[in-house]
Amino acid sequence: MKLTKTQAKSTLDKNKRQGRPGRLPLSESAKITRRITAITLCVGLILATGKWYIYSESNSVGILSSLVHSMLDLLGSASSFLAVRYAAKPPDNEFKFGHGKAESFSAVFQVCLIVLGAFHLFEAIIERVSNPHTLIQGHIAIIIMIALTLITFCLLILQTRAIQSTGSIAVRGDRAHYLADLFANIFVILGIALSSFTVLIWADAAVGGLMAIWLLWTAFKVAKLAWAQLMDKELKKLEKDLIKKLALEDKRVIAVHDLRTRASGPHIHIQMRLDLDDKISLSGTHDIVLAAEKRMMKAFQAADILIYPHPVSCEHKHGNKHFNNTSPLD
Repeated sequence: MKLTKTQAKSTLDKNKRQGRPGRLPLSESAKITRRITAITLCVGLILATGKWYIYSESNSVGILSSLVHSMLDLLGSASSFLAVRYAAKPPDNEFKFGHGKAESFSAVFQVCLIVLGAFHLFEAIIERVSNPHTLIQGHIAIIIMIALTLITFCLLILQTRAIQSTGSIAVRGDRAHYLADLFANIFVILGIALSSFTVLIWADAAVGGLMAIWLLWTAFKVAKLAWAQLMDKELKKLEKDLIKKLALEDKRVIAVHDLRTRASGPHIHIQMRLDLDDKISLSGTHDIVLAAEKRMMKAFQAADILIYPHPVSCEHKHGNKHFNNTSPLD
């Protein structure tokens, strides 16, 4: 599939809106992720402290579920705070592909925390169902939870902007936590209101159960993101089509083969084979490859690109055949 210039521009704009990795220079991406993870860590501390106070006053299992969630958020935020700084380190002699996958390991750590927290909540819910009681200080709990919900909403706006700019998986993991926390807060407020001011004292435990299920769903979504990067999953088809389109803008490039892509934190890695006319000189081949790299680097500013030229008349397949068993479209 070849993209027209209009389609290529639309793809580039769409990718920017969706927050694909590799779009910004590493220095700019690192600056954004460092700032947002620092803000997230501070907000996480505020939320956890506020919910601990409410729980100590109300003894609500719904508040407890939200407090556990916020404690996990805080640990996850600390992990992201460290991971994005390590991931931004330049490649060295031991890690020549860079340190970008530190973000994926941070996401895996967050998944483990979420699952543990969810099962802890199930235990608390069983205890509360066995021994139901009316909540105390319900009105104060509701007021404070509304304030904390507004803080969470503002944080989500900042995180969304950071993801749109950098595509950071660590920030995505954080945002998944706090998006779940936002909905959790809303349900907790509803549960407290029903348990405090109506005869439905079981509503508090029901909200805790819903939140435990929501935590497991959050863990699944974050795990998918981490799995994709750790297993070197290919970039989206639209992005690969854009890469091919950029390579084929030079009419001397006859075809693109063996395109391989992967994301690693803020970086992406691209490699491919360009089929060229046999008569082109070595110097001319170098100029074609260099120009193709520059076109791609303009669209993917944090990309590591490896291109090797191939005479079109040669039918020899390079590399280990175990890794050549891919779609002929690539």
